[in-house]
Amino acid sequence: MSPSSRTGIGRAWDVLAVLAISVFTAFLSGSRQWTGFNSPDSEFYASIAAFGTDVVDRSLEPAYYWTRLGYIAPVRGAIGWLGPWAGFALWRFVLILVIVGSVYWLVRQVSSRSLAVVLATGVSLSTVVLSFVGNTYLTGTVLAATILMLALGVWCIESTARRPWLPAALSGVVGAWLVMLNPYALFLGLAMWLGIRFIGLVTADDGRWAALARDAAAAALGMIAGTAAFIGIGRIMFPGRDWIGTYLDWNSRLDYVDFIGDPDVWTHDVSLLVPAAAVAIAVISVAATRASRVSLVAVAVGAINIAYSYAFFRLVPGPWLEAPTYVAKLWPGALVAVALSFAAIAGKRRLSPVAWILALGFVPLLLWSGRWETTLDATTALTIVVATVAVFAAAALACRRGTGVVASIMVVLSIGVALVGAQVLQNGRGLIGIYGQFPLRAAFVDFNGEQLMTAKIAAEQWVLDHTAAGDRIGIWTDPDRMMAQIAAMQLWGAYNNVSTGPVLNTAEVKELERIRPTALAMYAPTRAQVATFWGSIPPWALPSDPECTTVSFPGIGVEDSFVCVTKLNWVG
Repeated sequence: MSPSSRTGIGRAWDVLAVLAISVFTAFLSGSRQWTGFNSPDSEFYASIAAFGTDVVDRSLEPAYYWTRLGYIAPVRGAIGWLGPWAGFALWRFVLILVIVGSVYWLVRQVSSRSLAVVLATGVSLSTVVLSFVGNTYLTGTVLAATILMLALGVWCIESTARRPWLPAALSGVVGAWLVMLNPYALFLGLAMWLGIRFIGLVTADDGRWAALARDAAAAALGMIAGTAAFIGIGRIMFPGRDWIGTYLDWNSRLDYVDFIGDPDVWTHDVSLLVPAAAVAIAVISVAATRASRVSLVAVAVGAINIAYSYAFFRLVPGPWLEAPTYVAKLWPGALVAVALSFAAIAGKRRLSPVAWILALGFVPLLLWSGRWETTLDATTALTIVVATVAVFAAAALACRRGTGVVASIMVVLSIGVALVGAQVLQNGRGLIGIYGQFPLRAAFVDFNGEQLMTAKIAAEQWVLDHTAAGDRIGIWTDPDRMMAQIAAMQLWGAYNNVSTGPVLNTAEVKELERIRPTALAMYAPTRAQVATFWGSIPPWALPSDPECTTVSFPGIGVEDSFVCVTKLNWVG
């Protein structure tokens, strides 16, 4: 068999492995399609992805939400093709496929196919990964894009491609994807990518400066082209809206200090021991491999991941280490650092049959630990970290002393301990802080996510069906905000709400008359609450009799909740 034929067969096996792992994780592992919501933001992006410009144009103030085209554009396309349920499911699978493929390819570039299979499977079953790809907030997409960017960074320094500019150009395109998702995620991902490229620079034998210049130019062109493409798509999806103007305007208006609830919450978040442990593991891999390039990349990624996040937290005060959606952005760097550390100590060795059996045995343990629900104290959490790092050190020593069965068994044992330990630490953080969140075990445990989403989509579709394209919709919810998650589908919040009480007060009546919405969407657990609020609308607004529907929304104490619309026909 010719070398080219062997290469083709090897690539086919790689593709099949990535597909098989992705299908298992998405559909056969017991993971949930709908995990939870970081309300109200999850609903903002779900609604704009599902209904597009109809939601944006009818809101009083669409703010910057529609600019997150890195999520909205592909999901809107999937929903337009397949409908909402299959469209959201397809995007979740695509994200899992990107994560699995990126980790597999990352490891495969520097180690064996067998190790790539084990690590890609383990990473894909992480509750942080699965809980956020099953959430319509942007974080799941950010995780996938960042891991892909880091894999491309490794390709930049390991590549022998016929088109040596390609890895950097694709990195730039992924950077544009991150621009369209979250600026913080872009800067964090770029910092780690530059760290990888720096290691490549200092370890290159020759032509390093020419390669650096080539990569810088290719990455810049890729980012420019990708950003321009997204902006063009945005113009088609949201006619008449200016992406750049909106982006700059809202970035200047937002003060992230306003989003801080408890600035010290990170000091008792045991899940943050996961990225910290990743750095410790990477340092051990450097010692065990005598500073191999792969181990140095692992240290660079893991250390920059933490250093950048902490520096940004100090220099630009905000919820970066508090809100779960931002804390999760530490996981791509941590997971990549751990994967590279194992690749560094294992080298090109294949796993023995006994090691494969051990790896298969860890899968049910990963699924079990993914359902972990007990909140951990600091002592228990630190014990898990110390044990994880100690087992990795033993595996590194075994690999340095030999290449046989014992070494491969120790590598798999260490992978299993690290991944199961991470699951317990992640799930064991508890619901700390003020931010709307859900247990990470929702990755595998049903918390009625699909039923909740069904009610939200049905309610928003009804509101759109009972208003017109030219309407501007104000929002009211019951004072206890029991229906805020449903109202968020029409961009509930300070920019679009007309009242925070059971009725309009004098100041709110004046503001209502100033902005003159043409319709009000009203959400409450009971019809009586809607009637009371409707009665406070000033008579010169000429409100129509409310039209109402009911939705079943668990967790608010009533079987059916009310969604109503009244049209306003202002006098004068």
